[in-house]
Amino acid sequence: MPDTPALSLPRRLLAAGSHPDDNEELSLRKALLVLCTGLISIALALWQGIHGILEPHPQLLVPMLFQGLLGGNFLLYRHKGNFPPFCRTQFGLILLFPFLILWGHGDFIAAAGLLAWALVAPVGIMLCIGPRESLPWFGAYLCLAVLGAGAGLGGLQGATPPAITSASIVCLVADLVLVACVLYLLLHYGISTKGKTRERLREAHRQLHLEQEHSERLLLNILPAPIAARLKEQSGTIADGHPEVVVMFADIVNYTRIASDMPPKKVFELLNRIFCRFDELTEERGLERIKTIGDGYMVAGGLNAHPHEPHAAAASLAIAMQSTLRDPAITDGLELELRIGIASGPVVAGVVGRGKFIYDLWGDTVNLAYRLCTEGEPSAIQCDGHMFERLRNT
Repeated sequence: MPDTPALSLPRRLLAAGSHPDDNEELSLRKALLVLCTGLISIALALWQGIHGILEPHPQLLVPMLFQGLLGGNFLLYRHKGNFPPFCRTQFGLILLFPFLILWGHGDFIAAAGLLAWALVAPVGIMLCIGPRESLPWFGAYLCLAVLGAGAGLGGLQGATPPAITSASIVCLVADLVLVACVLYLLLHYGISTKGKTRERLREAHRQLHLEQEHSERLLLNILPAPIAARLKEQSGTIADGHPEVVVMFADIVNYTRIASDMPPKKVFELLNRIFCRFDELTEERGLERIKTIGDGYMVAGGLNAHPHEPHAAAASLAIAMQSTLRDPAITDGLELELRIGIASGPVVAGVVGRGKFIYDLWGDTVNLAYRLCTEGEPSAIQCDGHMFERLRNT
């Protein structure tokens, strides 16, 4: 429902001095300070009206001056947008005003209730800046309360009625100050605890976000990105038919025999180094590594968001993989050879399993590529007729 002018004006005032880059907490603190200024101004107007009716000669000069200072400081804040100085000066005025009225009032007992007004300053600082920053302000409040009591005791011989004793003034101030201490300490403890809880939640959220990113990376190491996204959104079977997919199998010839005299750690370090290089070459061409089986390596193109010409990309990858095994820096000087088989055609692709799932392909195209690999000659790249027809003129 659109805002009416009567509703939108208070919202615009509460947003005074806010900046689009402010976080939610800072925006709330600014709104609280503006709201406090507005409420104090309204309460002060009511206070002036009540005293104007009940007192024959009310002292209204200081309240009027105070309202003017509050309003002028607010206008300056709207123009400059400098929150910390506005916050401190505004609450400084709120702290001093009640004591100025108290000291200038002839009847201390009648004006002693103003001590409660000054408590707004340390409480407001606590809400708008922080509990720790409010401690000096509460200390200043206590000092001013003691000075106010001293002024009341000094005025006993003047306008104060004879029935009022020094004990009455001390007890009245003590009551007000003790109540203020209880309220302040309760708020201080509550807000400090809330701040610590918020920090713990923020840290827990950060750790959760890191774990989520870690899990996301692990998931993407197992599944293609589109399949991983679908797996997170749905719990049913994920299986798709693809009319034209290039499937490639590569197998290191006699790797088990060659590695039989090598320490186990060395065997896996060498195989891992080779496959990591294969992964780089596969990613560069936009193809998808499906899985490794021992010293065999399976790649597919034409799935999900793979390149428009997966046949050429697969052929390029096969040639680059053969070149990789001729690099002594990768093979530790061993003479290794690859058999590679490539076939293209329809396949079914899907996720198998639940607790330990894997993304795999099925169909005659997969079987043909595997046979072309296992029955091929060492260092040869064999492909089916469909693949040959697609690449014969390139």
